[in-house]
Amino acid sequence: MKISTYTLITLLSLQFVNAQKQTYKCEKIYDAIKLVDEKKYNEGIAMLKECEKIDPKAYTYPYEIALAYTYQEDYKSAISQLEKIKNYDNIESNYFALLGNNYDYLNKPEEAIKIYDEGLKRFPNSGELYLEKGVVLEFEKKYSEAVKSYEKGIQVAPNYPSNYYRAANLYLNSDNKLAGLIYGEVFLNIERTTDRTKEMSKKLYDSYKNAIIFKSKNEKEISICKSVNIDINTLEKDKKLPFCMIFEKNFILSLLDENEFSLDNLSSIRRKFLKEYFAKDYKDYPNILLDYQKKMEENNVFEAYNHYIFQMGDPNAFSTWQKTNQSAYDKFVDWYTDDKNVLILKNN
Repeated sequence: MKISTYTLITLLSLQFVNAQKQTYKCEKIYDAIKLVDEKKYNEGIAMLKECEKIDPKAYTYPYEIALAYTYQEDYKSAISQLEKIKNYDNIESNYFALLGNNYDYLNKPEEAIKIYDEGLKRFPNSGELYLEKGVVLEFEKKYSEAVKSYEKGIQVAPNYPSNYYRAANLYLNSDNKLAGLIYGEVFLNIERTTDRTKEMSKKLYDSYKNAIIFKSKNEKEISICKSVNIDINTLEKDKKLPFCMIFEKNFILSLLDENEFSLDNLSSIRRKFLKEYFAKDYKDYPNILLDYQKKMEENNVFEAYNHYIFQMGDPNAFSTWQKTNQSAYDKFVDWYTDDKNVLILKNN
């Protein structure tokens, strides 16, 4: 059974959004949701059932009742509550997420996946359902299938952060870390200043640190994609190498004048990498994150961004850098928090 703290946070958020955006015939719903938030589940459920009598065709009341049962860990009652409204016309994707979760909490992962797949037929662009399916597969140790689910979720809902987070963690724990470095950094740009972003900041820093080996002044190694399989037939047809090989080539060139790893040096290496990559390879190997980094470099905020994005890897080094570069950091913050400068992600 998965431990799904982030799911509960998501559900609470959805609960709040539902309560704020819609108008209900039974205004007691707001009091009921408050009671549930205060863990007064039985009182909240009773009030929601009163609302259900007033407006029997509304989807929200039985959904919130099921959510309260879920919080109580009464998963069978939650499932029973949800199953009876399965044919409602106005159900949303979170219905299938909650129903699938409850089957998962009952240690029925195959049933949970069936529910998520059923939901995806109705809501094919639900990043949340691809996330939930991936989590079940991941806890079943079906990592390749889990990654596929997360990446499909990224494809259909590119601004939904949790699929990037889960995919990044899986890739960063594999031999081929580039996808993890990219997904993790995109995640940090979508979801900012949370516990998960602090965790990811350190993981990305440590991943770069472990991937760069300074054997001597003239001998350096980079280990981001240890095993890259090349299909000769595809290579002859497309005349293109795997992107990870292109990344490592430009990254190793960026290490030539570096002799140690630090927060400052990582920023320097990444700035040199951009110059190498955009000298030629960007035409045949485009990447939206690298385009965004180039935009920051052109606006003279990329150095500050690098220190910000990896700060949890070495908080003391970040603090020292910030104290001596406060004006540069302030300039970055102003630029980075301007809506016109957000990372634009589109459906593939």
